[in-house]
Amino acid sequence: MDRRDWIRLAGAAVGGVASSALGAEWLHNHHITKMGADRPLTPKRDRKRFYNTFKPFAGVSKASGTKNVFLFHNLQKQLGEIVPHNQSTITDENGYTLIEGEGDCVGQAAAMIADTLAATNIHDLGRSEQFVAKASVEMLYAGSRYEIGKDGYPEQNPNQKNWIKGRAGSHGEWVARFMKEYGVLHRMQYTDNSNSIDLRGYDPNRSRKYRDAGVPDWLERFAKEHPVAEITNVQSGQEALDAICARQPVLMCSSYAFKDKRDKQGFAEAHLGMGRQGGFFGGQWGRIVQWWHAMALTGAILEGGRIGGIIQNSHGAWNTGPRPYGMPEGSFAVDLEILDRMVKDWFDCYAISAYKGHEARRMRHKLYF
Repeated sequence: MDRRDWIRLAGAAVGGVASSALGAEWLHNHHITKMGADRPLTPKRDRKRFYNTFKPFAGVSKASGTKNVFLFHNLQKQLGEIVPHNQSTITDENGYTLIEGEGDCVGQAAAMIADTLAATNIHDLGRSEQFVAKASVEMLYAGSRYEIGKDGYPEQNPNQKNWIKGRAGSHGEWVARFMKEYGVLHRMQYTDNSNSIDLRGYDPNRSRKYRDAGVPDWLERFAKEHPVAEITNVQSGQEALDAICARQPVLMCSSYAFKDKRDKQGFAEAHLGMGRQGGFFGGQWGRIVQWWHAMALTGAILEGGRIGGIIQNSHGAWNTGPRPYGMPEGSFAVDLEILDRMVKDWFDCYAISAYKGHEARRMRHKLYF
C-alpha cells in the first residue's frame, strides 16, 4: 500500500467507512486475491511433522552448519535459466486478453517443488536418474482436487460432496497427498492403447478442463511410476528452512502477499497493513492486502546475519530488484519471521522427499519444457 492509500485509509477511519473509501476497484485488485489456494476448513496440527520424521534437523544452525542451501541451483544446472511459471491472465498492450489464467497455483507450486526435487536427486544427491521433463501443473492440480479433494476428510466433508466443484482452487495437503498416493505426471505425450494425451507445455485451459473431472483413469498408472514417498507437515519457519537443508523443497500455502520490489539483498516486504473489510465500524479486521496463494520454497539463507528463505512464485517475471545468490527470475527472499507467519497462517505447508525419478538407463525420451 503506498502513501496515498494510507491517507485514504486514515480519512476513511475518521469517516467510519475504511474499505469503501479505498474504492471497490482497489479492494478488488488488492484486498484478497485468490490465486487458487484455499484455507483448509479444519486445519490439522497432528499431521506427520517434519521434526518428528527428520530429527537431526532441529534448528537452522544445526541443520546445515550455518551454510546457505539453494536447491534451485540444481534445477538451474538441469535447465539453465529457470523460466518462472505463470498462471496469470496475459493481455496485450491494449488490454485484450490473450490467455485467460486459472487459479491453479497449488499445481504450479507442486510442480516446481517436484522439478526441484528431481534435479536435486541428480545433482545434489547423486542418484542415477535423468530429468526427462518438467512436472505437469494441470494434472497435479486436477488430481489434488478430484482424486484427493472431492471426498476430503469426514470432518471436513461429512456429506462427501465435491464442495470445490465449479470454481478454481485447491489445498496444499491435497496435492501433497496426490503426489504420494498417486505420483507425478510430466509434460510429455502419453499413449496407452487407444488413449492419448499431450501434456507438453502448460495450458490454463487444460487446468480448467480437468479440474472437476480429475486425472483420466488410464493415466494414473503412469503417475504411480513416479511417487513422492515422503510428505511431512511443516509447522514453523525453522522447520521450513531445515527441510531445505535436508534437501526437501517445501510447498507454501498461506494468505500472505508481497511487494513487487526486492531490496539489495533480494528480500521482499510482506503486506502487513491492517484494516477492516466492510467498513471501519463493521466487517472483519485483518490484513488489507492478501494473496490466497501457493508458492515454492527452494532456498535457505543462513549466512550474513539475515536468516530467511527464497520463494519461487507463479506470476511470471512480476517483480524487480537485485537477484543475489543466482535467484531465479520471479523469485524473492523472505525473512524468517515472515516465513514463520506464512507457515502458521494455515498450517498447510508440506516438505516432500524420496521422489522416484526416471532411471537413467531406461531413458529414450526427448526433453519437453
